[in-house]
Amino acid sequence: MHGEVIEYLNTDGAKAIGFDIIFSERAVRREVDSDTVNELRSFAQNSDIPEVRSELLYRLDLLKSDFSDSQFVSAVEKAGNVFLPSVFYADGNDIRRNPELGSDEGNTLNIKSVLSKSSIHISNNNFKNIYFNATVPFEGLAAASHGIGHINYSPDKDGTCRRFFPLISFHEKEIAYPTFPLLIASYVKGVSLEAIKLDKENVFIGDAALPLLPDGSAYIRYQGGEITRDKEDKNAFASFYQYIPYDYVLASKDLIEAGKEPLIQRGQFKDKIVLISASAAGLTDLRPTPFSPVTPGIEIHANIIDNILSGKFLYPLNKDLEKLYIFLLAGVIAVAGRFSGPYRGFFIVAIFVGSVAFFHWTFFEKGYVLPIVKPVVAMTFVYLGILLMKYVMEYRERKYLKSAFGYYIAPAVLEDILKSPDKLKLGGERKYMTVLFSDVEGFTTLSEQISPEEISALLNEYLTSMVHCITQNSGTLDKFIGDAVMALWNAPCEQNEHAALACETALLMMKELGGMRKKWQEEQKPLINARIGINTGDMIVGNMGSKKIFDYTVLGSEVNVAARLEPLNKDFGTRIAVSESTRTEAEKYRPERFVFRRLARVQLKGRNKPLEVHELVGLREDTGEDILGMIEMFETGLGLFMDSKFAEAKAIFQTIPEKTPIDGPSKTYISLCEYYEKNPPENSWRGIYVQESK
Repeated sequence: MHGEVIEYLNTDGAKAIGFDIIFSERAVRREVDSDTVNELRSFAQNSDIPEVRSELLYRLDLLKSDFSDSQFVSAVEKAGNVFLPSVFYADGNDIRRNPELGSDEGNTLNIKSVLSKSSIHISNNNFKNIYFNATVPFEGLAAASHGIGHINYSPDKDGTCRRFFPLISFHEKEIAYPTFPLLIASYVKGVSLEAIKLDKENVFIGDAALPLLPDGSAYIRYQGGEITRDKEDKNAFASFYQYIPYDYVLASKDLIEAGKEPLIQRGQFKDKIVLISASAAGLTDLRPTPFSPVTPGIEIHANIIDNILSGKFLYPLNKDLEKLYIFLLAGVIAVAGRFSGPYRGFFIVAIFVGSVAFFHWTFFEKGYVLPIVKPVVAMTFVYLGILLMKYVMEYRERKYLKSAFGYYIAPAVLEDILKSPDKLKLGGERKYMTVLFSDVEGFTTLSEQISPEEISALLNEYLTSMVHCITQNSGTLDKFIGDAVMALWNAPCEQNEHAALACETALLMMKELGGMRKKWQEEQKPLINARIGINTGDMIVGNMGSKKIFDYTVLGSEVNVAARLEPLNKDFGTRIAVSESTRTEAEKYRPERFVFRRLARVQLKGRNKPLEVHELVGLREDTGEDILGMIEMFETGLGLFMDSKFAEAKAIFQTIPEKTPIDGPSKTYISLCEYYEKNPPENSWRGIYVQESK
């Protein structure tokens, strides 16, 4: 039947015929069943009829073991354009021995003899794979064919067939054997085997230069096809190569001989390359390719033939150039990542990596195989490495800055600068903030009484404790002014409860100072007292100073108010004086948390507008009923004082020291009442206390 197909194809004008079936063994004797015997008996009884006698003789010939082979060999030889496949094996133990030869050496000689008509002598063979065994067509058929080509292929690591070996060697490096599709393509191009040349990078088949990879293989440039949906609604690959059922050809031959119209249109195979392979279910030679995991192996041969005939190949990048190229791409990413911020850098790198992948794909459409995965992975890891390096460097730099400047800059300010280095420039912003001033009472007199070393140690211990109180309540230390401390809240970080935090800080400072005073008394050291002023309002906060040296601080009239409130404590015998705005803000966010006592309506030094000033007495939970009762009495007396009822007010103020002997504000107002009794104020007086000193 193969012989009949060959006869039909040649009659129809086929250019070349390739069998993707290895006929390695001769046909065996056909078994004769009872049906065959009955048919032969029937033919014999009617042998006097010429047509029946001819069919009888033909049927008897079919029973001969060599008749089928001889018919096939005869058809192959007569056609002169039939090509057959072979398979090579690298394992010396995996030998396809001809039993008639009886030895490995005899088998090897037989294989070489069969393949000799399709061998190419080469001098610069650098193939890494040398084969030692092969399965080839039986000798008579091999001799009748036009050529025998190997059908070996090497799948990639993922099992996909993307490459083939144009030439391979069998035992000897000086002789190479072409692949099955190359043999057919060279025949169609009219290129003899002697004209096929090889160098380190190409196989030359006439005017076609097939580019090679370092291992001697070459890429297959698949022609493609169409993705369709099958009955199960899954993607299916449909080739554009035309498939014709084998039985259609046989039927068409019989129909033509009977004078009928064939199933296949006449001239269907004219000037075509026809490849024949088993395609029945369970027999198909299926291979995974980039287009489909179940591509018939014969289609791979068709694609390779197309490549050679059209001269359209996939050109690999030289390994050394590939390494250099990937190195350069990684270098570009390293520079982009090193000199750009994380967000901008990621955007740049993402665009660059995407562009590289796009251009590589575009080049692939033109036949140039530029690596995509390797450079993308290399660039990604380089960028991640740069980010890690920058993180480590930044971490070390931040650690160094914290260590070096932590003694000079408030921690919160330093953290803000580290997060936003662009803030290290002159200028400020208006913010609603709270500022605290603390000063040591009588420090100048104290410093004249003891040595500089003693006062320095005492002051350092005091300031250390005060700074701890500030930072414990999320405050920012602005600066030290000799023995004075300036702190602020709501900058550089946002703090809604800034006034309440400042009040809690002031109370904690007084508590800590009380503890230190007991300790100093036991150590027989001088005792330090402190006064605190707190104000809340709009201020300018930022870096102030020269372009080269500046300080993070606050400016504005509200800052001056806090500075004036601190010495006001001396006039009223209090420790913590706060403005009306501070009291309002503190009670807004922490109602019933603090106990305030209204001190006076004060015209501060250097300020014309009077200000309501309060004393911060303490936390409500720590304040006894006697103190709360005293404050209520004080408020009554203060109201009478504001109404110019000095005698009545004095009477109330005089009863307060009996309950709290050291109540400074009451003593101050007793003196003021006595003064105004002797020197009545003008009718326009509104109970304003004028601060005389600062």
